Amino acid sequence: MTAAVRWLLWPFLLLPAAWWSWNALHAAPTAGMLPNGAYLEWVDCWFEKPLWRTVHCGRFHTAPEAGVDPESFSLPVLYVPRPFWLRSAPPVLYIAGGPGGAAWLAGDEVYFWLDWAEHAGWPGDLVLYDQRGVGLSEPAHDCPELRALRRALLPLPLPTEETYRQVRETTRACHDRLKSGGMDLRRFTTVANAADATDLMLAMGLEKWDLYGVSYGTRVGMEIMRRSPQHLRAVVLDSLYPPEVNAELADAWLLQRSLEMFGRICELAGGCSQAPGELNERLEAAFARVADESIKVSVRDPDGGRDMAVVYDDEDLAWLLFEAMYQWDLIPGLPGSVRALTEGRLDSLIRSLIQDSVDTLLDDSISDPVASSIDCHDTGPVDMRDAEDQLRLFPRAAGIKRLDWQYHACRYWDSGQAPPAFRMPVVSDVPALLLAGEFDPVTPPEWAELALRNLSRGELFVFPGIGHGVLDSHFCAVDLVRAFLADPNAGEAPKCLEKL
Repeated sequence: MTAAVRWLLWPFLLLPAAWWSWNALHAAPTAGMLPNGAYLEWVDCWFEKPLWRTVHCGRFHTAPEAGVDPESFSLPVLYVPRPFWLRSAPPVLYIAGGPGGAAWLAGDEVYFWLDWAEHAGWPGDLVLYDQRGVGLSEPAHDCPELRALRRALLPLPLPTEETYRQVRETTRACHDRLKSGGMDLRRFTTVANAADATDLMLAMGLEKWDLYGVSYGTRVGMEIMRRSPQHLRAVVLDSLYPPEVNAELADAWLLQRSLEMFGRICELAGGCSQAPGELNERLEAAFARVADESIKVSVRDPDGGRDMAVVYDDEDLAWLLFEAMYQWDLIPGLPGSVRALTEGRLDSLIRSLIQDSVDTLLDDSISDPVASSIDCHDTGPVDMRDAEDQLRLFPRAAGIKRLDWQYHACRYWDSGQAPPAFRMPVVSDVPALLLAGEFDPVTPPEWAELALRNLSRGELFVFPGIGHGVLDSHFCAVDLVRAFLADPNAGEAPKCLEKL
């Protein structure tokens, strides 16, 4: 063999070694079993793995619980290694919102996370999983009869009381069906989710890691801070939902706050020039117009793509605006849309909001029974005397919330109730970065401020003009989280914060 031929062959001879080295540098942590019986196993991925990015797939089996069927849940796990030359911190556990929300790990949804991890640029590997009972969890639970009812009600201008009666009866039917089928609704709690998350990371052999939680994921994250702080290097809490907050009882205030924030859109979000008083008058005029003449429009059925007719009254409009406040990019356009409503017109934004609302109502990525179990366990049933007090304090929401509380599912949902200690504030010295959006309708900045009081190494950043889920809404939040996870003790904020 000539020297020239040998030089040509060398790259081919080195390729296997390079491939082996690359995989070794991006290998998943060793899976193991814990003393409580929980264990992790790495498995073949349930999607086609990309050639351009290393990913690992697993099934985490929760600690067995005696006397129930099944004894444990099998949860899907996605492990996305950071390129080895950029890795400088422990893995980050991502805890999705909800409650009852999936982490979007099915099929092509996984590719979103690969792009997302690249964009985030965190210094550690990324760990994602579905919580028990939702998404690709085995078993997973749902209330298809409730979605069917929502579909049936969408085109009907039923009285609100009749609507709530039907929803309550159908929700009760789902509850009874699941109970008779052997489902123990008491297994779905924030405490159980926190234990599962901790066990998952320990089953990887990790003694220290970082955590990112969004929305309900912050409640799970804070419970880990309470129970297992020794395992946490740093925590990012985005759109906080602290345990001392009774979200169900706060609904009236949240709704009224969102409607009052509407008057400040031009002041805080820009894009228009109307004074708060003018905007509030226009909003009242829109409510009056829709009360006299309901919105009737055709939307796309998310399940089949066919057209379907829907009817929205003035109370539906309130919820529509509430949901719009989630999305920072839609907020500046709301004044123009409300003006169009006062003139008897539906602009493209309102049509889009209605479509999004229908998609959400019929979405199966949220497990209704798991959500109800967690909510009812954490908060318990609403005392009607307390509810009436809230309605007197926040009269703008009274017409919407009175019947909602009257038909509240927690009056019969067999989920048990959290002990008083669960609802106590989380006291922690774990380095914590708190993010809040000023317009956030469901986890407002006030809740982040409440949690911050007991986090001695916590720092809160409130982003003006932003709704729910700050990290995915503002470029500076991305830079802020990246800098924090690189060094939680640095105390240096990115320069982009000066422009907020």
